[in-house]
Amino acid sequence: MHQAAIVFVHGLFSSPTTWTPLQQEMSEIPAVSDEYDFLFFEYATRPVTWNPLRRMPDLDTIAESLRGFIGDLTTGYERVALITHSQGGLVAQRYLSRMLLAGRGRELAKIRRLVMFACPNNGSDLFLLARRGLIPMTRNSQERELKPLQTSVLETQRRVIDGIVRASEVADASCPIPIVAYAGESDNVVVPSSAAGFFPETGVLPGDHFSVIKPGGPNSRLVHAVGKELARALAEPFPVEAHPEADIPHRRRPAHFAADVLTEREMAGPINIPTGAPGGHVTALYLHGGPVEQLRNVDILVSSENTYLQMSQFFKPSTSGSLRRAAAEKSGGGQILEDVAGDHLSAWLRSHGSLGLPVTGGTVAPTPAGALSKRNVQRIYHAAIAAPISGTNSYGIDPQSIPRAVHNIFDLARQERDEQGLALSSICFPLFGAGRGGMSVSESFELIWEPLMSELAEDPSWSIHFTTRRKTIFDLLHERLRAKKRAYEQIAQERG
Repeated sequence: MHQAAIVFVHGLFSSPTTWTPLQQEMSEIPAVSDEYDFLFFEYATRPVTWNPLRRMPDLDTIAESLRGFIGDLTTGYERVALITHSQGGLVAQRYLSRMLLAGRGRELAKIRRLVMFACPNNGSDLFLLARRGLIPMTRNSQERELKPLQTSVLETQRRVIDGIVRASEVADASCPIPIVAYAGESDNVVVPSSAAGFFPETGVLPGDHFSVIKPGGPNSRLVHAVGKELARALAEPFPVEAHPEADIPHRRRPAHFAADVLTEREMAGPINIPTGAPGGHVTALYLHGGPVEQLRNVDILVSSENTYLQMSQFFKPSTSGSLRRAAAEKSGGGQILEDVAGDHLSAWLRSHGSLGLPVTGGTVAPTPAGALSKRNVQRIYHAAIAAPISGTNSYGIDPQSIPRAVHNIFDLARQERDEQGLALSSICFPLFGAGRGGMSVSESFELIWEPLMSELAEDPSWSIHFTTRRKTIFDLLHERLRAKKRAYEQIAQERG
């Protein structure tokens, strides 16, 4: 079993065998066969049925069947790509639309690409002409939805465009998934304008409605296009998950939440704060905004974990999930080859007899930085902060676990510096408990600040860094650090 799967969805009056030529060609490409398993979704579709005990399923029923297929057969896969032909594209869109409508957008995060060939996004004029003599006899519910400007199809597309194509983060009613629509250049069943529909990413390939998915050999444009889309699906980053804003107070959210995310690194500092004896040393503090995985030249990155010291999944936007993926060794296509931080953390738990058991709040475990060493990061320290609340998806925070973690971080850093000869001189902190733990930024910051100043009074040689990915929190922390600087300078002046 590979880490990724392709789910093929056939079209009207067709079957999974329509994909056999393409499957055979793609199976001969190591970059595809080494990464993907091939899965084929099948549904009932015939021009007419004479059995009074059978009915032809409509698109809603087929979409629900596809939901079960994906839910049951792709559980073990990290990534999924959907490849569809003709009506299969409408089936896939209906599936996505119904998932969003049901508030299950987060379950779509593993789907990293939908590739549609000859999908009648604006209906089929040819079927419309044929229908005049055919429909009174067949009454086929699937074929009826191929009528141009069909209301149900338009409503599906509206939800997919708003909740999938234009989405910026994964939530109950949204999940960003790249969608590509290809047309056949000589297709008279679904003309290129209908195949493109309202989707921004489109292409045209040689062939008619049926031959567009029949490769003409290993060097055909179809094989090249599918290979390119599958490579992009492996490299596509997982979507950022919408979490309650960690501002003051925690549960108040700004109206434009997505716009508050810093996608590129920002930095403030050094902010020099007097520490140690009067007239003595100052400590340089820095503030970083944006993705934590973009940090460089910081010796120790601290990750806030639960009390089971289980890191977040790779696709989660939390500090833990981001660091786990950034530290992992990956193939050129993005496949995880070695889960460096996760594996070493599990090994630490085994060696301390704690695997599967909660540790004391404030416990800190070290792991290598893995691929982050290329950015001059040496270690990741995992601090147990959030305690899962039994029977819920919520977490509780013991406020005292935060100062314990701060002291333990410095103790561990000094130990590794002395015993292993590591040249450690800088530490980057997240705002412990200000995510799903529900703490405000102010509360978290103050719980970190006092033990931090206590440690720096003993050894002011460290440089200290804070990190956040929210612009509002970045600005808030910047002002808070400058206020601390003024206050400590005033204290130092009075003592001097």
